[in-house]
Amino acid sequence: MTLHDAIIIGAGLAGSSMAIQLAERGHSVLLLEQQHFPLHKLCGEFLSVEVTEIFGRLGILDAVRTAGAVPIQKASLSTSTGESFDGQLPGTALGLSRYALDKILWDRASEAGARCLDRTPVTAVRGSLDDGFVVSTADRQYRSKLVFGAYGKRSRLDGQLGRAFAAKPSPFVAGKAHYRGHHNVKAVELHAFPGGYCGLSAIESGLINVCWIGHAGLMQAAAGPARSSRGELSSLAVLRRNHFLASRLQGMDRVGGSSRSLSRISFALKGHFDRDVWMIGDTAGMIAPLCGDGMAMALGSADLAAPIAKAFLSNSLDSSVLRRRYRSDWNRVFRRRLQLGRCLHQGFLHPSIARLAVGLCNRQPALGNALIRATRGSVQAWAL
Repeated sequence: MTLHDAIIIGAGLAGSSMAIQLAERGHSVLLLEQQHFPLHKLCGEFLSVEVTEIFGRLGILDAVRTAGAVPIQKASLSTSTGESFDGQLPGTALGLSRYALDKILWDRASEAGARCLDRTPVTAVRGSLDDGFVVSTADRQYRSKLVFGAYGKRSRLDGQLGRAFAAKPSPFVAGKAHYRGHHNVKAVELHAFPGGYCGLSAIESGLINVCWIGHAGLMQAAAGPARSSRGELSSLAVLRRNHFLASRLQGMDRVGGSSRSLSRISFALKGHFDRDVWMIGDTAGMIAPLCGDGMAMALGSADLAAPIAKAFLSNSLDSSVLRRRYRSDWNRVFRRRLQLGRCLHQGFLHPSIARLAVGLCNRQPALGNALIRATRGSVQAWAL
């Protein structure tokens, strides 16, 4: 078996970004993705304002522009009881589908020298940072010095690695789809409904990404047991309990093949290492979608881990320092944002709290804009 410097499990934003950064330094990198790439993913498809510098370093800025990324400078909130707030983002954010962005990153990783294999699910990981790893797939095994878990929100590997959060129930379900409509979405929009909230963001080709999350029990209680003629849960009926959102959805046509859904979504702090597998992106911890910073944080976590990995592979630090440094840096950069995100998420689920909070932001716009700034990283201006 060939010994790789790093094997990365999952070719999403964090995994592909890590592959690019290590391969560019001449390290032997194997990027493994279980699905056929690219594909549509459950995601708000909103890139917060801090991504520009990262895209520049990864060498994909021009490709992102060419793909039709939509500049977004404002945020809009509404509640099911009629309150609303229009805020200003601290810079220019972007709307771009995961289908487009993942393909850009995948191609760039291959160009940088990483070996990229899709339709290759990982079945087991054995080893340690001190002794090296063996990663098993359906038809062969691979050896490496480092293994990164970058497989997203939830995977069978979580159970195989004995991750504590995987055994805990979570009541949250989510869905997304792309739509065409006559509305001109100029802001990232967030609309609360009983038991959840829904985000709208413009993406390339004149499409609108509609992504919602909610508490399964509360949504069922609000919507009743009815099902549509297509057999879908009546989630859209619940979304329309917010009249701002109902007006947005009116006349929209769903684009076939873009729909995705997921249950048991966890916002727990999942852990930085499990059996010495190094967790990055949503695999380490996922910010509440309400904050609109998940994609940027996934890219940022790879940015945070890459220099530590490079130092380890060059024998400049040992495994104990690696673990300690990554935990410390990750907590310093992300922990406060994730905790604030959970608090805002819980409040926005409840109509009475959402009404008070959005009403206060409307009366004190500086407070609303400060909360927006508090849930994201450093700002880099980008004029498209």
